Amino acid sequence: MNVPQFYHQRGFTLIELAIVLVIIGVLIGSFLGTLGARIDTTKRAETKDDLEVIKTALLGYAFSRVDSGKPHLPCPCTTDCDIDTANPQAGLQSGRVNGRCNVKFGFLPWGTLGLKPSDAWNSLYRYWVHPDFSDDGSAAVYAIDVCDSGSGEIRTRSPDGTETLMMASNVVAVVFTHGKNGYGGLSVDGVTRPVIPVANLDEDENDDGNSVFVSRTPTPRGATTAGGEFDDIVSWISDFELK
Repeated sequence: MNVPQFYHQRGFTLIELAIVLVIIGVLIGSFLGTLGARIDTTKRAETKDDLEVIKTALLGYAFSRVDSGKPHLPCPCTTDCDIDTANPQAGLQSGRVNGRCNVKFGFLPWGTLGLKPSDAWNSLYRYWVHPDFSDDGSAAVYAIDVCDSGSGEIRTRSPDGTETLMMASNVVAVVFTHGKNGYGGLSVDGVTRPVIPVANLDEDENDDGNSVFVSRTPTPRGATTAGGEFDDIVSWISDFELK
């Protein structure tokens, strides 16, 4: 007679389970980190593509007005304009005074240009324009052929971050995004983003409304290099391009 034999199957010990969980955690963490980096890279690439489209649209706007009045760029959409994207009249350029924009700096007039309003992080694009090049020709003086001392400047920093260098001058229009951190921006839903930290000098330079802007290699959150943390993406139009 055969006597049934019973086998004892040993389970995993707590130590073995802990090791497996640690390995799984490391793998998941690595995957999420890589995924996050890819998402950031994709969003920056998407926003750079948008800026090229915006530049083309701005030039097209000016060229389409060659036969009616004078070629000129649109005015910004200022903080008192309608940013409700559900409203067909949202994002229109602000009015003119004597044929000229009464402001230089605001938001991109996406409604006027027929473009989407925001970057990949859902912040409205910012826009600066030289008043001589937003003049529609109805004013007594029309200065499309000159670019005076109020023209825009694009600056950057040397690799060691110790000095500011000139990238471009005689700039007549600038469009930029506040990037992933969104500091100083406004969301497409009208939510004000956090203020620009004091240490982020170069980002603050872009947001102060004057004619000087900075474009340089991004630095990570909390960077202590000269100019501070920076992830703005800047595009511009020179007077030569417009002429």
